[in-house]
Amino acid sequence: MVTDERVRQLQSAMGEQDVDATVLLLTENIVLMTGHYIRIPGLGLAVVPREGEAALLVPDFDEERARGSWDGDLRTFTAVVADDAPKGTALSSLQDLLGVGPGVSAHLRDLASEFGARGGRIGFEGSFEQVAPACLPGEPNAVGLPTQQLIRDTFATGTLVDVTEALETMRAVKTEYELEKLRTVHEIALIGFAAFKEHARPGRTEVEIRSAVESAICNEGHGYKGAKVVRAFATVNSGVELRNGWNYFLSRPRVVEKNDLVMVEMATVADGYWSDQTRTVVAGRATDDQRAAYRAVREAMDAAFAAAVPGATGGTADAAARTIIRSTGYDGVYPHQTGHGVGFRYHETRPNLVPGSEDVLETGMVIVAEPAFYTTTLAGGIRQEDAAVVTSQGARPLTSMEFDFED
Repeated sequence: MVTDERVRQLQSAMGEQDVDATVLLLTENIVLMTGHYIRIPGLGLAVVPREGEAALLVPDFDEERARGSWDGDLRTFTAVVADDAPKGTALSSLQDLLGVGPGVSAHLRDLASEFGARGGRIGFEGSFEQVAPACLPGEPNAVGLPTQQLIRDTFATGTLVDVTEALETMRAVKTEYELEKLRTVHEIALIGFAAFKEHARPGRTEVEIRSAVESAICNEGHGYKGAKVVRAFATVNSGVELRNGWNYFLSRPRVVEKNDLVMVEMATVADGYWSDQTRTVVAGRATDDQRAAYRAVREAMDAAFAAAVPGATGGTADAAARTIIRSTGYDGVYPHQTGHGVGFRYHETRPNLVPGSEDVLETGMVIVAEPAFYTTTLAGGIRQEDAAVVTSQGARPLTSMEFDFED
């Protein structure tokens, strides 16, 4: 069960910005505050007062599931029911589509009064330009003008305060509860990598391999350590085209040939907590150069994690990895970042592990490292990506990084 630690952190930030209450709509921030993973995008809100207990608003059909993670103030509304109820209250465009009644607006007005926030300064998620999807991933929600007007109307205010910076800062350092959730999703991802190793064979197409990976995670991940909603988003590429493997490749109906390099880039989500990982294999036997490059990639990852101690910068960790890669003498040094934060979204904005990054690492941050080569010299590309939590002894991997590069 999630604690009120995150609520108290946000309330502290709200005090600094003189914010009377904050309304959260984005799935990732509701997970952050309450642990509840929204089922349908936009159908759920968390409201945090400057002092006191936060409230979670969910559709009535999600009440029991919400109680599995949140034991605080929980209020329900009727959703996805076509009736004659007035439209245009909560999330007006979504209401018009799903037939949501007026309950959300009533709840928000009640909370505005209970929190003493009517006419006050109200926080909202004003600057999130990338967002994580809800359980239904096809249509992630945003905090658009209708939502902003809803907040103004229900709180009788003309002053909305963007609290994105505060949310991004506090999200970067994970709690022990969140770290356990992240270990679970990373362990679930290993199911997909086992399937990748099994299916990345000559004669299989990239899209067939991708489907096998996603299917294995879905089939075996649900129920793992209590996980209730599990999904994977994989993409597979192979052969010489991996020389461009840094540009987020797309899976094709191309048939893998003997001794091809094959790479899978994969996001996995379990109950709103995310992993970002990559593996590369040889569909047969590797060349000496490929083996040497793979070892260098692993050493570079280890170097980045060793450098990731509290007080170090993202630029320091990035440089540690690039030094190893460049020392090999192979061309095709990766042009992308060495790593980034992960947890409440596939790619988090901080800390960023790029050349010159001044992001300061802190104990409890979860980072990924993804050093690589992309070159025709190696007949494609080689990358591995894994996550680790920053400690005083360097970043410690959340799960096993062992993987057989070739048969």
